[in-house]
Amino acid sequence: MKILVISDLHLCDRRHYDMADEERLEKLGTFIRRSGTGAVLNLGDTVSRTPLLLDCYPTLEAGFEGYLKWRKSLNIPFAECAIKRELDFFSGIMGQEVDQLFELDQNSAIITLLQQLPCRLALEQEEFVINALEKCQGKTVIIGTHQPFQGSCSREGDVFLKITDGFKNKLENFPGKIIWCGGHFHWDKEEPMVTGSLTSLYPSRFRIKEKGDYTYTTLIDTVSGKLQTDFHDF
Repeated sequence: MKILVISDLHLCDRRHYDMADEERLEKLGTFIRRSGTGAVLNLGDTVSRTPLLLDCYPTLEAGFEGYLKWRKSLNIPFAECAIKRELDFFSGIMGQEVDQLFELDQNSAIITLLQQLPCRLALEQEEFVINALEKCQGKTVIIGTHQPFQGSCSREGDVFLKITDGFKNKLENFPGKIIWCGGHFHWDKEEPMVTGSLTSLYPSRFRIKEKGDYTYTTLIDTVSGKLQTDFHDF
């Protein structure tokens, strides 16, 4: 299966005046169909925080309406990473829990996690992942968190998601491939870090005109293990 990883769409944001959300999503949808994507992992910040919303969106939840309609039109599975400001409505509109295992096929699984502690997973979340991995022996497992895991990119500072050494050791020795994806930083494309079975990856960002940056996504082939980066004009 090919799984597309996207992050930080920042829909409904007044900074995207050079391209309407509908056009951006239409172009992304065209790429999804043409690339043979079988599922999508969205790392979050799908809709921008309230102070940045266009005036036509009275609430944060209202900003998701266009995204949900677009997502439904693609008719493929989506795994979504939540962020704390969405907790009141996330599960209700997305149809999933904030921490969830998605077993997609015999080769592929996705685990989404909500980081609720500052720069750290709770111990019960690490236990949740360990139990989920027990069900996924031999599969390629993609873990998605909005905040990146340590080593995902070269950004400096104490800003990465931390985990315990024992948990990290279990991930590195898992009998299958684990790819941990995080977003949030709007970082440039870099090579992933590989330690044992664990690949740490910064896979995607979407352009914000004011920053003068660029859009890219990563397509993960769970059979071959290939990571394909694509650069986009939206």
